[in-house]
Amino acid sequence: MKVLIIGTGAIGGLLGARFIEAGEKVYFCDPKSDLVSQIMSRGLIVKELDGREREFFPQGTCTDPVDLKEPCDLFVFAVKSYSTKVAAERAVLSPALTPKTLVLTLQNGLGNAEILADVFGSERLIAGTTAQGATVLEPGVIRHGGAGPTFLGSWKPDNIAIVEPVAEMFKRAALEVYIKSDVKTLIWEKLLINVGINAITALTGILNEGVYRYEPASELSRRAVREAVEVARRLGIRVREDIEDHVLNVARATGRNRSSMGQDVDRKHRTEIDAINGAIVRLGEELGIPTPVNWTLVQLIKTLELGYDVSV
Repeated sequence: MKVLIIGTGAIGGLLGARFIEAGEKVYFCDPKSDLVSQIMSRGLIVKELDGREREFFPQGTCTDPVDLKEPCDLFVFAVKSYSTKVAAERAVLSPALTPKTLVLTLQNGLGNAEILADVFGSERLIAGTTAQGATVLEPGVIRHGGAGPTFLGSWKPDNIAIVEPVAEMFKRAALEVYIKSDVKTLIWEKLLINVGINAITALTGILNEGVYRYEPASELSRRAVREAVEVARRLGIRVREDIEDHVLNVARATGRNRSSMGQDVDRKHRTEIDAINGAIVRLGEELGIPTPVNWTLVQLIKTLELGYDVSV
């Protein structure tokens, strides 16, 4: 497949590298010109779990998808949630977009799929989650932090056939992948994990394992997730009964990882708090459901962001 990765950060870079290794034609697009220059000159460098350092060279790079003329089979959105709308509005103008081009999002938080469906149409949209872990060490250099399954589904429920060629590409790239019919439940279950881990680790400086190991952090996680579950169920979203324990087990399983929000705070970058805990607060207000724990986490993260120069 010919694949355009829009946003060459941790997950975008890791997936792109795996697709390149599988023989796919991959193009990287990122608005950061220094990152694009690094990839053009030395390739995307991946520090693997076994300690190897490997270089991957894409078919091409660009800072604006409008500059890519080669028709692509798939656009993969891997930008931060607050950049999705702008990135989509540029990508829809690209000559790389054809009537058959599919669009995939594995992004964190709520709202990304809805934005992409509005811009590109729901018929071509694939959404899902991935448990692959990666960290940006410097522009063009990422560390693979852990392997895990990817779940994919069509945004339009009766259009599951569009997912199959994308899932096959993941398999060629030796990535564990499953097709699911209820993609909205997938997104919510990933959201609940992020609700229970990300802001807590970002505020405290702990690794994911601390949310599992430290009783105050565990209790804070449970209460944040509990509020989010009440919102989800009011919206008719099916949530597993053991979700609080599941979130803590994920924190333990990804123990040596630093959450994406934690990485953002470490680098003094803008976080995705509005699309994660902030989404729970907004929906709670609309539904009349109190969300004091999530509200407090949002205010603390926003206060932290005001203490440094926010870069996007």
